[in-house]
Amino acid sequence: MTSEKRTLQLKSKGQTTPLTVENPGQPPWPVLVVDDDADVITITRLNLRHFSFGGRSLSLVAASSAAQARQILQTSPGFALALIDVVMEQDDAGLQLVRFIRETLCDHKIRLIIRTGQPGLAPERYVIDHFDIDDYKEKSDLSAQKLYTTVRSALKSYRDLTTIDMARQGLETILGAAPRMYLHPLDSFEEFYSGVFTQILGLCHLGAQSTVRIANGFLAMFHKNEITIKAGVGEARLEKTTPPVQESLSATETVIPLRIRNETIGMLYLEHGQPLDPLALHLLRIFTGQVCVALQSLRVQQELRQAHTTAVQMLSEAAEAKDANTGEHIQRIVLLTRRLSLAMGIDAETAERYAQASQLHDIGKIGIPDRILNKPGPLDQTEFAEITTHARIGGMIIKDEKNFGVARDIALYHHEKWDGSGYPEGLRGEEIPLPARIVSVVDVFDALVNCRPYKAAWSLTEAVNEIRRLAGRSFDPRVVEAFCRLHDEGMFAELIQTTH
Repeated sequence: MTSEKRTLQLKSKGQTTPLTVENPGQPPWPVLVVDDDADVITITRLNLRHFSFGGRSLSLVAASSAAQARQILQTSPGFALALIDVVMEQDDAGLQLVRFIRETLCDHKIRLIIRTGQPGLAPERYVIDHFDIDDYKEKSDLSAQKLYTTVRSALKSYRDLTTIDMARQGLETILGAAPRMYLHPLDSFEEFYSGVFTQILGLCHLGAQSTVRIANGFLAMFHKNEITIKAGVGEARLEKTTPPVQESLSATETVIPLRIRNETIGMLYLEHGQPLDPLALHLLRIFTGQVCVALQSLRVQQELRQAHTTAVQMLSEAAEAKDANTGEHIQRIVLLTRRLSLAMGIDAETAERYAQASQLHDIGKIGIPDRILNKPGPLDQTEFAEITTHARIGGMIIKDEKNFGVARDIALYHHEKWDGSGYPEGLRGEEIPLPARIVSVVDVFDALVNCRPYKAAWSLTEAVNEIRRLAGRSFDPRVVEAFCRLHDEGMFAELIQTTH
């Protein structure tokens, strides 16, 4: 890739069918004319044949009765306006149709205009007070000009209501997406970007009347001089010498940089057949701002987690420096704790938290004299009593840090026994925290199958039999059951081979 110009072929991973471009031009306003007088329908068509509002003509659909209108409305919803006669198959057929539209169909956006040639049967004030209509006209007063004015006013009202409803939908989309963005798992950023892009497409497709569809687009992130496509649809080409820092808009393309403070961290590129609706574009800018804030939050959380991991590793290395046998032992404990936690049905995130915390299970040995830790033979009673203090020492070292709660439980309680005969507090059964019960098993197992200054390594079979024998005494029977299941699946053989 040359420094003069970079040409990127932008494709979404796993995307086999791009979204199609729908660019049919602005569709006409759908208008329903309900009247049992065919001449009235014909005159209405003639008077409105050259009508245009907002660059859109009319599409008139006629119904000769309220019953026929009901059927049309049920099978073809989405009318912007209905011109309704009152007296048809019954004297109040039109009024009952109004009630059907508002109450049964629950359509409160369609504009309803009553037209009557017999005002005595449906007095204006009574109709206005008792029915949810938008205008009342006597046919004798409805000249071509007044019809034009009435229809234009009604369509303007419908357009404004639709815009408000689209804004509501857009804000609901933004607000609904916010919790998922801020609470997204830290290790699945690809899903985060994909979800954001899906929400962006939703914002651009607001409302049933929207005709703008995204043909191609992507959400990209910058790192140094590279552009990485995180989510996208279709195919697109982009030629850029540098990442865009200013918003770029054209009739068929939209580029919005993603910024955190003064840093441009990525970009949103959309290719569309028609200009984006101003409302959709405004909501899109709001949403991309929200995305940047969420991304910054995720980055901070990721940095905090990395800082926590680094702190654990530093403490673990301190323990390794104290005990020559500890280093590889710790790494095996991490691996075994993760496997055993998963085997017990614990979710992957929690299992990983247990595994990382297990690195500190023997951190308290920092406070134990070298002469005891490295003694080649069995410990005497006094020495054993002193080495048991490493559990309390470990708990004391990390007791005040809330993010080390699991590590504290493991360090303090991994020598407790199921029957209550362990140390330092003689906890029994489920009084012992679960991660400590898991580490208790894997710690003893690893000690058995590996050499120590005071003992030779046991065989895998001997060690597993010993763990099984101590179920219900030293160990939680459920943990032992999962442990034995892993052994039966051959999960320990490879590990044992690599340690001898």
